[in-house]
Amino acid sequence: MSTPDFASRVQAFADNPSPAAAKALAAEHDDRAFAALVDAMNDFMEGPDAVAYREAVRTVATPAVLAKWMSGDLDARRTAAHALSARFPDHVPFIAQGLRDPDDQVRAICRRSLRSWSSSPVLHDLFLEAVRHDDPRVRLLAAEGLGKLGGPADLPALQAALDAEQDDRTRDRLAWAVERIEDQAADEQG
Repeated sequence: MSTPDFASRVQAFADNPSPAAAKALAAEHDDRAFAALVDAMNDFMEGPDAVAYREAVRTVATPAVLAKWMSGDLDARRTAAHALSARFPDHVPFIAQGLRDPDDQVRAICRRSLRSWSSSPVLHDLFLEAVRHDDPRVRLLAAEGLGKLGGPADLPALQAALDAEQDDRTRDRLAWAVERIEDQAADEQG
């Protein structure tokens, strides 16, 4: 249960973040700390404290919290999109949602999340869906992901995407994915 001074603790954390304070705020499971935790995670993406901030965001960024923030105003959607870089499997549907957001910045943030997860098996189905996305940058990332994770069963979708692709960079990445999967399949058979 949140204490009466929770808002002041969130503000103190925002002014001077620390891993211990992030953990304590996250333990409250109160999404009023969400934006401050996400900001700290983004400010400390590298270094010894990065994991602590990412874990704090994972704790607070439940599917219910992300659904609320992803359906909010522009600032809320951008904050939620940044939270997706915490790389938690429950966040995958929200990456897909963010890739369809009307705001280009939300979509760009989600593309970065997609890129950072490009070798994560939990994104396989999203990659299959994303090779048909309207944005060639998303299709390129999907091709890269499928090239790393895909198998022979993915070849028809990749070949169809390659046949329809108009963007040269994306075509190259789709062709690479097809070749890589075909080569891996041949190596496994022979």
